[in-house]
Amino acid sequence: MLLALMFLYAFSYPAFSQEVTSSMETRLEVIQWVSWVAFAIDLILNVVQAPDKKSYLLKHPIELLAVFLPFLRPLRLLRLLSFGSMVLSKVSVGRSINISLKVAVTSFFLAYVAAIQITIIERPLQNSNIKSFGDGFWWAITTVTTVGYGDRFPVSTEGRMIAFFLMILGISLLGVLTATVAAWFVRMSQDDE
Repeated sequence: MLLALMFLYAFSYPAFSQEVTSSMETRLEVIQWVSWVAFAIDLILNVVQAPDKKSYLLKHPIELLAVFLPFLRPLRLLRLLSFGSMVLSKVSVGRSINISLKVAVTSFFLAYVAAIQITIIERPLQNSNIKSFGDGFWWAITTVTTVGYGDRFPVSTEGRMIAFFLMILGISLLGVLTATVAAWFVRMSQDDE
């Protein structure tokens, strides 16, 4: 979890700072590589110890993708979510509330990662209207919630690809959240009857 938090810092820093010095860039790169190596070793050790290696890899696609595809490095941060899920499952709350909290945290996480990436990609472009993390986060929240005001939008191809995936994931996550809340109300009304 500590490595995931360190990676979050190294991943996020360029979005919050207008200019990153070369020494700071080197430090951030070292943090990212150290966390990558640690997660790669973790994956290798878990595969070696697994009785059924193929089954283990199929059940842990995020760990596999985060190690083998460099552009998916932010997926390593999902380890924080899995830890949070484990904590939530131990708390004695209704199943619907537990699922709703997981979906809300996942949506916020995706919006944050998208905001970081979009800010880093769009800031240097002349015709971009996303120049700060605040702009990027506002864009990400309006995109993931499907509001889409249109006051902030990506102009680069990479930014539009991020938008595409954020839209698809946002619609899916909000659909799950809406269905969970609706099921919770139905259950409550049945209990009242």
